[in-house]
Parts: sequence; C-alpha cells; structure tokens
Amino acid sequence: MQNMQRFVALAFCRADLLFELDDDHNILFSVGTTKEILGKEPGDIHGKPFYDLIDDRDRRSVEEKLRITENDDRLEDMIVRLPSAGGQSTNAIISGYRYPDLGNHLFLAIKVASPKVQLVKARDPNRDDVSGTLDKEAYAEEAAKRIQEFQAHGGEAKVTMVRVNHLEEAQQLLSSGQQDKLMGRIGEILGQHSLGGDTTGRIGGEEFSLVHSADVDTSDISQQITNATKDLTPEGISLDSDIQTVSGDSQGLSEDQLAKALVYTMKSFDKGEELDPNASLAGTLESGMEETMKTIDVFKRVCLTRDFDLVFMPICSLSDGQVHHAEALTRFRGDLGLSGSPFEMITMAEEMGMISDFDLAVGQKAISMITQNVASSGGIPPIAVNVSGHSISDPHFVEEFRQLIVKASNVAKLLSIEITESSEITDLEQVNSYIQEFRESGFEVALDDFGAGAASFDYLNSFDVDVIKFDGPVVKRAAGTEKGKAFLAAMATLCRQLGIKTIAEMVEDEDMKNFLEECGIDYGQGWHFGKPSPDMPKLYQRK
Repeated sequence: MQNMQRFVALAFCRADLLFELDDDHNILFSVGTTKEILGKEPGDIHGKPFYDLIDDRDRRSVEEKLRITENDDRLEDMIVRLPSAGGQSTNAIISGYRYPDLGNHLFLAIKVASPKVQLVKARDPNRDDVSGTLDKEAYAEEAAKRIQEFQAHGGEAKVTMVRVNHLEEAQQLLSSGQQDKLMGRIGEILGQHSLGGDTTGRIGGEEFSLVHSADVDTSDISQQITNATKDLTPEGISLDSDIQTVSGDSQGLSEDQLAKALVYTMKSFDKGEELDPNASLAGTLESGMEETMKTIDVFKRVCLTRDFDLVFMPICSLSDGQVHHAEALTRFRGDLGLSGSPFEMITMAEEMGMISDFDLAVGQKAISMITQNVASSGGIPPIAVNVSGHSISDPHFVEEFRQLIVKASNVAKLLSIEITESSEITDLEQVNSYIQEFRESGFEVALDDFGAGAASFDYLNSFDVDVIKFDGPVVKRAAGTEKGKAFLAAMATLCRQLGIKTIAEMVEDEDMKNFLEECGIDYGQGWHFGKPSPDMPKLYQRK
C-alpha cells in the first residue's frame, strides 16, 4: 500500500490529473483535481468517453492519437485545450502509456499550465507560424508519414485539396496584421479537419491540402472558410473554395513513393486538373511515373537535337537605359510533349540528373546563334546562359563545356555564364577553380538568384565572379522598406569595392528603376526594359 501511495505521489510530480481508459477510450478511473480543473466530480465522468473532456477544436486530433497508440506505445507530449467555466479553455499537456499487463489499458497524465505560462510548440522552420500549414515539400513528407502510420493502425486516410478563390486578391488589400488574422482562421479550419490537427500544407498561392480520416465530412469546408473570414475580407470579396478529395490508399508504397504520389497529386490540382475521387495515391504514382518517363524520353531527345527555342531578355544600364547584354531563356515546344513551364522542366531535369546535358545543349545553341548573328547582322549584345549549380559541380560537364568554349574562343566577349542557385553547391573550393578557368579564358561569370537562398553569401565569399544578379522577389521586397533599401545599397557598395557589377531582376516600371539606381545597382532586367524576344539582332542591337 505504501508503494502504491509512493507511485501516485511520483505521478503527481508530473501531472494534475490521472486517467485509466478502456479499449473504447472510456474513463475507468480518475484521480486528481477534476472538480477544480474540469468542473466535474470523478463520479460524473467515470464510464464516459475521455474525448468529452477535450475542447472541440482538439477532440479529433486527440482521438486519432489515442487510436494509433498500440501495445506499450507511449503517447508523447501533446498540447491540447480543456473546456473550462465561462466558455474559456485551459491549455494542458497530455502524455500517456499503454500497459499490456493491465488489460492493455491506456494511462494518461494531464498537466495544466499555469495561467502565467503560455504553451508554445517548438518552432518548425517548414511550418508557417500564423496558419500552421507546412510548405509544399515538408507537407508531402509529413503527410506520407502520417498516412502510413494511420493506415498501419487500421485507419482509412483521405487527401483533400482546397483552392481558396480570391485569397491573393484579398491579401493584397489587407494590412500585414489583417493578413495574419485571415491566414490564422483558414489554417485553424483546415487543421481541425486534419490528422493530428496539423497535417496541412500550403501548396500554392491559393491552394492548400490536408490529410484526414475517411469519416471527416469536407463538404462544408468551403462554407466554413467563407463564414469565418467574412469580417476580415475586403468589401466585395468573398472567399469561396474549390475542394477535391482522393483516397490516401498507399497499397504497399514506401514512404518516399507515397510522398512522390502526393507531389504528383498537388501538381495536377495546381494546374487546374480535375482529380478522380475514386483514384488512390498508389494509382496516381503509377500514372505520374508513366507520364514522367515519357517526358524524360522526350527531354533526352531535345537535349540531343537542341530542338527547343531561345528567347532573349535585355539587361540594361540603369543610368542611360542602354542594353548591356541579354539573358538567353529557354522555351520548349508544345508539339514535342514538353508542355510544362521551363521552370518545371528544368526542376525535373535536376531531379533526374539530366540538367548537365541540357545546360550543355543551351550553351551549344547560344554559341551557334551568336556566330550566325555576328556573321549576318554585325553587332549584337553579349548573351548570358544559365548553368545549374549541379552542372558547375560536375567535372564531366565542366570538361565538356570547356571543350565547347575552347572551340568558340572567338565569341568569348559575347558569351557569359550565370550560375543559378537551383541546386546547392557543396565543394566551393573546387567550383571556384572551375569558375576561374572560365574567366581566364575570357568568359564573364555571374551569380544568379542572389539572396533567394541561404547559400548566397557563402557563394559570394567563396567565388571570385564578375557579376551578381539579385533575385526578383528579393528586389521587390527590398523596395517596400527602408531596411530593404539599406540592404541593397550596402550590397551594391560592397560589390563595387570588390570590382563586381550588380544586376537587379523584376524592374517593371520607372519607379523601381529609380529606386535601384538610388541604391547604386548597375543594371536592371525586367519588363520596363523589354520582354523576352526571339529576335536578338533587331531588338537588342546595341547603338
């Protein structure tokens, strides 16, 4: 008896309430301050479902967590809300353990937070702090894990896609504080329906996705969002939603395969395609892989035959508007089956290890076009071609590209290289040696997408280059604040001291051009100076 009292005393070092639940999660036993915390005597709750003690907003996530807690499994700390008097709620932490030797019952401990303590979940860098939604990549991985875990314990999972129409329009008309409130409400509604209360992702500007159990009725999500955001949306804008659901049946897929199937599904929804409600993620992966293999075959042929087009976008001096050089951009031909955006195709090429072949093909085509135009029209501006971070890290690509430009040494002053941040570069010292070989041969080298990734400053510190190009979204954000202006001005000064020229993307009007000139940026690229065009000599012949 004394040992029993000792164990209870030790338990209360951690908890305010202790519960024993049967297989149906009804309360068999309770001890602690139930009256003070829950407003109920122990006799009032014995035999009742444990979920009745949980706030409606967290009830589903608690139910799902308890359902998948098997023999001798522990329920790790879970933050929940408990209803209390006056319609308020109390923050608490639930933890638990299923004990096989006592009928496999689940024993739970609840620790109520002090009113002065605010419970804060550990920050997830992939999860939006306001809406609680994960970014697209993290969502695919987390959703795949949750689906497999849920199905392993006998649950049936569904994946629902939600497009909140007019969301971006509404956000543009709201202050940052109002935007946060709006996204908070949308995130809360989606989370309430999702597995664990947090298996939600933002997969586009207006597109979201959630994983949920099959018994969740998603038909009224649209109306819930409309009603909950009515007082936050600008006058004349109503946030209705398009909703589509597919089966989460993985049919033996690995977690990685399941994540890929989710990515295919999200891409289809993002393109506006109608999802088959009877389709499963396993079927989606199969059809998606078939489509990808066909695309890969076509892409390989395109690299070999250079059967794609280049268009050229001018990069102009901010001081006098004269064309300094042009960037070669890829355009795929729809009749070949490569109907996706260039960004999608290039991302796929990187994922499949084919980007080096494509970068080489672009270089070959650019040199050929430069040679033809010089012969036929005389003066043309220099052309910059993009080289992936993956390619510039590949010794085989570097050797082939070196051979290509050695044969075309007569166009060195008319060809430059922009290294993109689409793939992370790890061997900085080796890559810098490659860069210096190109520069010593007379070819200028630029760092593209500067500021878009965390590695930008490592690259600037490690690579000796001629130019850096500031990423467009970075430029647009900087134009909105004094801090942003100070950042660009400081970077322009630093680059000038290092002998590096600077370019800014997304220069779309005179105001942006003037802003960047005040910051000390040398050149600009954007619709203010001209849109991409295939007619290089006519549009970009320098005066």
